Amino acid sequence: MQDSQNPKNASSEIPMGELLSYHQKMAEKYKDTDPLQVSTSPDLLALMVFNGYYSMDNTPGAFFTVDTNIHIQNGSSTPIYDLALIICMDGKTSYRVPFTGTFDGTHLIQTGTAANTFGISLTFTHSGQQNGTTASFSGSITPFGGTPVTVTGTTYNNPIPYAQYIGEYYETVPLHLSPSKTTKTMLPVMKIEDNYQISYDITGNGTLSTVGSFSYNLNMYFFSFTEGNNSISLIMGTAAAGGFACNNMTVNNTSHTVVSRSLQTIPFPVMASNEIPSLTPGAAKDLAQFSGYYSLPSIAPLAFISIEAQYINGLGDDYVVMIGVSLDGVTSKGFYFDTSMSFVENKLTMPNQAITLTFSKAYDPANRSLASVMGTVMGHNNVTGYTLFNPVPLSAFGGVPMTNKQGVKLTVVNDNEVIYAGTQITTPMKSILYVPIMYILAYPSTNPTTVMSFGTDGKRGNTCIITDNNGIYVTYAIPNESAN
Repeated sequence: MQDSQNPKNASSEIPMGELLSYHQKMAEKYKDTDPLQVSTSPDLLALMVFNGYYSMDNTPGAFFTVDTNIHIQNGSSTPIYDLALIICMDGKTSYRVPFTGTFDGTHLIQTGTAANTFGISLTFTHSGQQNGTTASFSGSITPFGGTPVTVTGTTYNNPIPYAQYIGEYYETVPLHLSPSKTTKTMLPVMKIEDNYQISYDITGNGTLSTVGSFSYNLNMYFFSFTEGNNSISLIMGTAAAGGFACNNMTVNNTSHTVVSRSLQTIPFPVMASNEIPSLTPGAAKDLAQFSGYYSLPSIAPLAFISIEAQYINGLGDDYVVMIGVSLDGVTSKGFYFDTSMSFVENKLTMPNQAITLTFSKAYDPANRSLASVMGTVMGHNNVTGYTLFNPVPLSAFGGVPMTNKQGVKLTVVNDNEVIYAGTQITTPMKSILYVPIMYILAYPSTNPTTVMSFGTDGKRGNTCIITDNNGIYVTYAIPNESAN
């Protein structure tokens, strides 16, 4: 997650603009609604389990999204659920269609009733993480008045509930001790609490105020709300030993400038070493497949172990893996996976740190987790935990190039290369560092000058926020999404 404090260089494109606009429409729609009077169908809650962006194989760039948002109205502790289906059959035009059909836990049926809507008959299944994917579907989609199109789709996504991000978030800022000495201190910026309560510092002085109404997207882990003339966006994620992370973007609704800052729940993790170790082929790659944030509630409510891999194809096409450990959710230690450790048959052994953990991959419908862990952590025995997060390969953001109105073009070639046609130069990027659990790419892999944050933005499909020496740019697979 990158920090940009220079709004004059900010893009005229708003990051997460389509989703932000939809959240604003939700806020207007529900402003006079009593959440306790809103009925949520069991079918909606069942389909929400398959929330995600599914790439379809019928044509390059085609996709189908089960897009779930919640809205909290004026301090209520009762969420209003809003689920829509986003459909793009040709890689060029997309439609957001309200969910009005039925879903029995497996089979989605919805009838097209007017022009530009779709008949849908899809069967969903959790794929058991085959090739890294989390769920898939097959069936047919019928444009209204047209003929059925046979489709299959797969996703790497998994819905992350609001409660996952409970914690206090800080920004690190310079503290001038004297004219010749500067250090860093932490400034509280946000607190996410139980019962859908968020406090946030809009002033920049560390004073938190309660947020009245906000919306949250379960696919992109994206919060938004309004404070005065500013739209506040929070893109959530993980940060290895730093705990949970947040890219906090503020959009001025008059000038449309964007200012971004990076937040973490643990701003000053203790690193055992800042030196990247020699790569350990095979074992590091195997451990990387279990990237995620594993809560360890048997130790403490916010205790965790975090696995964060970096794919660096400029260093032998292998993975560097960072392991973060916190026994209290307030302090943490970070370790690079090195030759003093082993990972054999899914068992991680760290003798110098008194850690022995066995990982397993399987979808658990009880808690919607994708992988679990059990073992010993620094004197704590019989520890268990699970993760809802899933590493996403770079190639998942391929299909069609991502562009914008400024002429920037980004093409994901494969897991090893992107081509960035920026405002100044076209660069085939082959020496890259990519973080699959955070969807972040840095180029070149040493001393990066360009950072890319990938994701999806509602009807615009795949998107990427690009920060380089010339400013911030946002590109989309569908730069001018349809008005439907």
